[in-house]
Amino acid sequence: MYSTNKERIKELKSWAKKHLSGKTVYYKDLGKYIYFTNTGIKEYLNQPHKHYYEKNELIKNIETIISKSIYQGSKPYKHINKGIVYSHILETEIAGDKSWLIVRENNVGVIQFYGISDSKNVLTDIKKIYR
Repeated sequence: MYSTNKERIKELKSWAKKHLSGKTVYYKDLGKYIYFTNTGIKEYLNQPHKHYYEKNELIKNIETIISKSIYQGSKPYKHINKGIVYSHILETEIAGDKSWLIVRENNVGVIQFYGISDSKNVLTDIKKIYR
């Protein structure tokens, strides 16, 4: 057992960097691959969440969770100068509550895993631009 949550997060981050970073998972509703980056892994593990522990543990199954998530839509990314064009929102459940995975598409169509939210605010202004 881990003496602190920080130790567990450190272990999960190390595991994810080794097993996910640079890899992809195909997401059928976008018809594209989602790339995992160290930045996205770090952001996901640092995100506050109602079910923080459960959310962090899911990183080990994130490929399956993404493939089973439900596409909710997309919205323009507010900081266009970073080369990101859209944020895509994918719905999943954690401990029986809805959560939304966030993946970001850049101006050349590359989609990267970014994070997660348990706030319905991520659904504001989304539109289904795929499917």
